[in-house]
Amino acid sequence: MDRIELEEIIRRRDRKELYDYYLSLGYDHRTAAVLTLFTYGGYRFEKLSLSELYDAICLCGGEVNLSPEDLEQLRRHGSLRPGCGSSSEPEYSAPMPCSAAPLYSSAPVGVPESEEEGLADGIFGEEAFPDSVALPCSAPSPQRRSASFSMGARRRMPQQSRRMPQQSRRMREHATDEYEPIEEKDARGTAAEPTSTFRMTTNTASAGVILNQLRNGRRIDRSMVRIEEMLNYFRYESVIPVDEMFRVSCEVMDADDNRKYLYINVQGRREVRERQNIVILLDVSGSMSGNAEQTQAIVATVISKLGNGDRLSLVTYSSSDIVEMEAFVINGPEDRIRALEKLLSIEIEGWTNGSEGIETAYRIGKKYYIEGGNNQVILITDGDLNFGITDKGGLEELIERRKKDRLFLSVIGTGLSNYKDDKLEVLSKHGNGVYRTVNSLSDVKKSIDEEYASLVNIIAKDVKAQVEFNPEIVRSYRLLGFENRALAREDFTNDKVISEPFGSGGYGVAVYELEMKTGSAPVDSGLKYSRMVTTGSRELGTVRIRYKEPLEDVSHEIEAVIETADASYSDNLRLAFIVYVCAEKLRGSPRISAKEIHLARRLYSELGSSIREKNSADLYKLAAILDKSEAELGIGIGEDPFPW
Repeated sequence: MDRIELEEIIRRRDRKELYDYYLSLGYDHRTAAVLTLFTYGGYRFEKLSLSELYDAICLCGGEVNLSPEDLEQLRRHGSLRPGCGSSSEPEYSAPMPCSAAPLYSSAPVGVPESEEEGLADGIFGEEAFPDSVALPCSAPSPQRRSASFSMGARRRMPQQSRRMPQQSRRMREHATDEYEPIEEKDARGTAAEPTSTFRMTTNTASAGVILNQLRNGRRIDRSMVRIEEMLNYFRYESVIPVDEMFRVSCEVMDADDNRKYLYINVQGRREVRERQNIVILLDVSGSMSGNAEQTQAIVATVISKLGNGDRLSLVTYSSSDIVEMEAFVINGPEDRIRALEKLLSIEIEGWTNGSEGIETAYRIGKKYYIEGGNNQVILITDGDLNFGITDKGGLEELIERRKKDRLFLSVIGTGLSNYKDDKLEVLSKHGNGVYRTVNSLSDVKKSIDEEYASLVNIIAKDVKAQVEFNPEIVRSYRLLGFENRALAREDFTNDKVISEPFGSGGYGVAVYELEMKTGSAPVDSGLKYSRMVTTGSRELGTVRIRYKEPLEDVSHEIEAVIETADASYSDNLRLAFIVYVCAEKLRGSPRISAKEIHLARRLYSELGSSIREKNSADLYKLAAILDKSEAELGIGIGEDPFPW
């Protein structure tokens, strides 16, 4: 079988986008084909190289569902020829006969055909595809299939993967997702509280969860919607600082006569460190069996980013932890292939002793620490820690204790129905790392491939923001989102109060709803015998940012003045307002009315082509909810999934 024939098989199985993605990472055809058609966890390939797996694909005409024993038998009979991974294509006789029905449909399961175009990027949805990529050929016996199940990877035949709505509903009723509850805050009067203080963040995890629920037609619970993380997910047009750590930009937009929206973007500078010491900590417990495809794409992406001399360690954990690779030095393409072969050999099974895996990952990261390099633990999990240290307080204590090792812990969450977002938030915040959610190929492209530097290269930690409003200009303010990131005024200068980090080139967005003061009457202090003394300044306010260098404990502070309350309708502000309105609507919040929704629709139609292109598919999917009623969105109707 030649390359063209195999690519045609990949295309027919709706795997072409995934195959092309692996090619875009710099992997050759054979590596991309094997990664597309094989997924770790479903088989045990300890004795087979990537070249031999490719051989097996070609021998079977692209239809591979052979057990390790079958493949070993092919090797012993000389059918698998070592060295097949050379630059020249091997010649084959007639392929082995296969009797297999097509495994993949052209559109994700559970959505109408009319939605195909909008969901084309959702390759990894649990509702859409089987849990492991097993391509049928000479189906194994019942005994052999039973043995495969014992390995922890769920094998489903094509007809089983097409869940009916009743099945989705039952699954949702038994979902065990966990999120921190959200309680929206009321507006604050500037006379009594002129300052607003909060933990600035670059995290985007909530948006990843929301978009995943939308792709799969599933209900969105109020606690999933963190407005600040949804704002951060989308891409704005900003200037990246060169000499300073941060650049703060502010814009104001009119809503009505005395109401405005203030947009603040804190943009971090870009830093590049030459050496990397990366420890991938991979959850391989039973609950991750449905997440293997996206996890494999994440790990393959990280491996592709490693340069010559970089160190890669791979630690897996379930009932216990296993060091699969320790400080393996990457010195070229062959070393990347060896790392991928190790990944393909991994088994999925057992409970989730995450705390033991974290201890091991930190120990290895510390042992091979690179001065002046990126020393990063990347945890990939659904957060279902059910063995070892499992409570949030214990996890916080564990990570705080390991901070002295000068390593950073970033978290990539993945999965449906059993997702422990609250625990992953704790781990990333106290680990001085970023937190992202990945459940589709588009998520992998955006959050891992395109933003890899901000994932592993931390430029600042404990980043806090404080906005002081001028009470002569602003009567009241309401910070949109940040409910679980609010700080007391005095926490801003208290260096013992931790915050969150910024990665290279990362940014954090905050939006305020402002009620402007009209007239020139003195500001009421709320006291009977005194009036507030003001300066007569016409500035709207001042933004202050406080942060620490990654390996320091002394804070630095910068500030930016919001010069005027004059309104502008930039694409940045349009985009931020659209995202805010969509988020409030998904919360079922009474704080937005038909007027705000109408304004968001108008601003969406006015968005320029540049910012549309930066956000295309995700923005289109999110903005579609502006035209849907609460009933259509499933708000307030129990556990039913979205009907669209």
